[in-house]
Amino acid sequence: MKNKDSENFKESFPGWDGYHEETDVETMPWYEKNLDHDADDELKSDNHASGSFLDLGTGPGTQAFQLSEYDFDVTGTDISQNAIEKAKELSGKISFIVDDILNSKLSDKKFNFILNGGTFHIFDISQRPQYVKQITRILDDNGILFLKRMSVNEKNMPDNDMPRKLSRQDVMDSFGDNFDALRVGDGELRGVLEFYPKALFSVLKKKSK
Repeated sequence: MKNKDSENFKESFPGWDGYHEETDVETMPWYEKNLDHDADDELKSDNHASGSFLDLGTGPGTQAFQLSEYDFDVTGTDISQNAIEKAKELSGKISFIVDDILNSKLSDKKFNFILNGGTFHIFDISQRPQYVKQITRILDDNGILFLKRMSVNEKNMPDNDMPRKLSRQDVMDSFGDNFDALRVGDGELRGVLEFYPKALFSVLKKKSK
């Protein structure tokens, strides 16, 4: 990773709102105009035709916009007010909301699907149970989480850098009590870096209680 890109990652987490205020979204390391390719393949292969979809950590809002093109009822959330204000410029039919997933104000069982392509791997291990608790609460019965995160197989980024690198076992340790894994596979985090960091992509279905 370029030194400048690495510094952007480090500076953005403690000053998330300021980062979104000062930075052109198209220069952010994770900016991707198209829908995440793994999520796109999954939606096409399983023919998920409709429902309510949350783009969690929407950032530039591009993933929410692409999901709305599938005719889903889409909500995009981000902890940054500035990110949400910029995302609102993309589309008037998407509900963009400021929300902190660890202390989410979203309603119980509000969504059939959640896409999280860049949030879970920024949390410390001590925060993961609260994340899973909130995800489980806001997903409808048998709802599906599309989860992408940095892989332990990524060697181009320092181990002590953000986002954190996770294994398949890390994910199952966090989600196994509440979700069944429909798919777990290798992927990549596409963006504007000189390389695509290695990732893991999981399709997790909420267990019926």
